[in-house]
Amino acid sequence: MSLTFSTSSEIQVHVQQSVATKSWSFTNAYAGVLGLAERVKQLQATTPDISIKKIATGEYRSDKGVAEFSYRVQLPDLRGQDLTHSTWLTDSYGYLMLADLLPQSSEGVLTDLELSMPADWEAYSTNRSLGNNRFSLSEPENAIFFVGKGLKGERKTIAGMELGIVSAGQWSFANEKVMDVAAKVFKEYLEITGFRLSKALVMIAPAPYPTASNWRAETRDGSIVLVLNPTANVKNWLGQLGVIFTHEMLHFWVPNSLSLKGSYDWFFEGFTLYQALCTALKLKLINFREYLDTLARVYDSYLSYQDSWSLMEASERRWTNTFPTVYDKGMLVAFLYDLSVRSESGGSTTLAARYRQLFALRGTEGADANEVIIKLLNTSTRASALTREYVESTTPLQLEQLLSPYGLSLDATGKTSRLTVMKDLTGNQKKLLRSLGYRD
Repeated sequence: MSLTFSTSSEIQVHVQQSVATKSWSFTNAYAGVLGLAERVKQLQATTPDISIKKIATGEYRSDKGVAEFSYRVQLPDLRGQDLTHSTWLTDSYGYLMLADLLPQSSEGVLTDLELSMPADWEAYSTNRSLGNNRFSLSEPENAIFFVGKGLKGERKTIAGMELGIVSAGQWSFANEKVMDVAAKVFKEYLEITGFRLSKALVMIAPAPYPTASNWRAETRDGSIVLVLNPTANVKNWLGQLGVIFTHEMLHFWVPNSLSLKGSYDWFFEGFTLYQALCTALKLKLINFREYLDTLARVYDSYLSYQDSWSLMEASERRWTNTFPTVYDKGMLVAFLYDLSVRSESGGSTTLAARYRQLFALRGTEGADANEVIIKLLNTSTRASALTREYVESTTPLQLEQLLSPYGLSLDATGKTSRLTVMKDLTGNQKKLLRSLGYRD
């Protein structure tokens, strides 16, 4: 299989399979990005007497088996691109995401890839290099390649695992410093999960046009696609990158290293947001006041729209729901869960412990994610009540009424909510809050 491009507007794809196929299906939607299959043009067999017909958007059929075929992928104008979820190129760098460039898994197995690029370009990926821009693919649907000229790479072996950082463009930070920050987060999640990865890669690119946000990211398999706004007024990019890594790197493990099935975005997004906040606090990327302020801001966001779904229902509607319920409510429920288990254990048990237990489970491959995770979380009567009310049922959150047993007070009567530590804490409340990082 080969991908060929010399401009930023079109990619030529040529596929030769060991097994012939009569049907092809291209992904048309991914992570809220629509119309991906409409980019595919002129799918045709290499053998001229075999006809391939388009029967619907992204769907093609042939009366005869085809083992070798080619087509074009037309890339839209960059300003219409989703910069972290789909393939895009500029004149000097870009991302190739095979999920939207190749047909979905069919009778043929695609294992080798050759990239034909401008002479001064190079490619980075977690896939095994065979030399001369050739790669061996284990999971083509998850493969991402960072391509361009003048890319700067840094690699480090951490507890036998390879972590890479590669960037395009000019930045105020050096890759070596980014690696220092990334390595701390990487080590922390290895410690939390107890699960070893083979390799991981962080790919940093400047947004090719002005964006409203300072950064956007996606973690797919062992790759983090990170697009930064080069014009953003960020005084400490290293600190910002550290906070970004606390969330995105946890996705290397959850859900990317799990074999669970079903919609459980409430856990791998909402709970991950909260665990990332705790990790940032532990690694001193933020302080305790920032921890509380972040949770208060999330609560304000949650209060700005009507909550009429359970977290399980919101997970199924994540890409069609206009409200960030999965993120906001999921994070706040994780906050309550963490407070609950810390309170019951005097600060010795935390939400983080559940991640190690999750990876230690046996016989869960292909199991229903919601059943597995809820069973794991329901280790006490109080924890069971939390998951029943807020994950499985449609009960709205009212944090103001739930935090006092943990020594916290929430005032949501002003323009913005304020989360504070109560005066005259009990001994157990002090243990709980100190286990989080509070110092009185």
